[in-house]
Amino acid sequence: MAAQTTVSSSRVEWVDVAKGACILLVVLFHATNFMITRGYGSESWVAFNAFLEPIRMPLFFLVAGLFASKVLGTSWSNIWRRRVMLMLYLYGLWLLLRFGFFALVPGASLTGEESSPFNLLTALVVPHNGLWFVYALALYFAAAKLLADRDPRIQISVAFTVSLAAYSADFMPWTWQNMGAYFLFFLIGVNGKEILLTLARWTSIPAIALLAISYSAGFYAVNNSELGEFSLARIMLTLLGLALGVLAAARLRWGVGVRVLSTLGTVTLPVYLMHEIAMGSFAYALLSTGVLPADSVMRAAGPVVVALAGICGGLLLHKLLLSLKATWLFALPNWLLPKKAPELTKPETSTHLGDLVRTPVDAGLADSERR
Repeated sequence: MAAQTTVSSSRVEWVDVAKGACILLVVLFHATNFMITRGYGSESWVAFNAFLEPIRMPLFFLVAGLFASKVLGTSWSNIWRRRVMLMLYLYGLWLLLRFGFFALVPGASLTGEESSPFNLLTALVVPHNGLWFVYALALYFAAAKLLADRDPRIQISVAFTVSLAAYSADFMPWTWQNMGAYFLFFLIGVNGKEILLTLARWTSIPAIALLAISYSAGFYAVNNSELGEFSLARIMLTLLGLALGVLAAARLRWGVGVRVLSTLGTVTLPVYLMHEIAMGSFAYALLSTGVLPADSVMRAAGPVVVALAGICGGLLLHKLLLSLKATWLFALPNWLLPKKAPELTKPETSTHLGDLVRTPVDAGLADSERR
């Protein structure tokens, strides 16, 4: 079974595969960091995550832009209600929920965000945990709407300039640096739908192999020479990685892998919002027992086990909360919705070739601390 690049049940399957792979890598990255903070660091896992850093979050934002391309053609009021307000609402809500939970169970925390209530105030300006992606999407939708009437070449030029500046702005908080650097890839998704769909149709093993070799060589050069000091080199490396990511997602032939990743790609929102709570709770409970395998096993397998706990736990929590009618945890409550939605009257639940728009909740939350 291949990840389809043509119409299949009204879905662009490779896009869901890419989303699923991204959320899997984000959770694995956080799980690796969690194990490091508990004394079970693994150089191999750190190197693996570092190798994929130029791809992981930029690919997330690329797909987010792909989903945003149609809705940005609607009115400002619609963008505000269905995108900007939604993202800010989810950010603020889960900022509070995370603080409350980790204050009660500090042993499950990765970031230490519960150390002071003052962190809640500073987080309104400078995000400091994995929710920064949601915060970024609110800003991206507003900025993309401001630029929507401009020629795509002007849009990309503006974003490219911002990205160049951000990549070299090491004095900035890492979240703001990432948000500035990655806006370019969001706008490429917004304006490059046809190019990306065409690229996916060109997928082949030789093309993937060539890109993989080129990306590996570029990664080595950027990280082991003076090239790494230049923002342009880092941007080009990420663009190379994004092309590799698109081709690999479209080429995937392993049936189980396609089904798992594409399914995960349709339910990324609950995983994104709750995986740190789920994996932190699981790991804290496990470590508290004191009955653990050898250190070598913990370092090698720990990140994978903790990541799986985060994904499965997030999905189970989502199912439980929906059964309790707590939909307000994942979407705007009715009292914040307009009485009449003139432009988006029926939320879509699939990725269509024609417009690539998802429900407001899943749009872009392809739906990470750093990266």
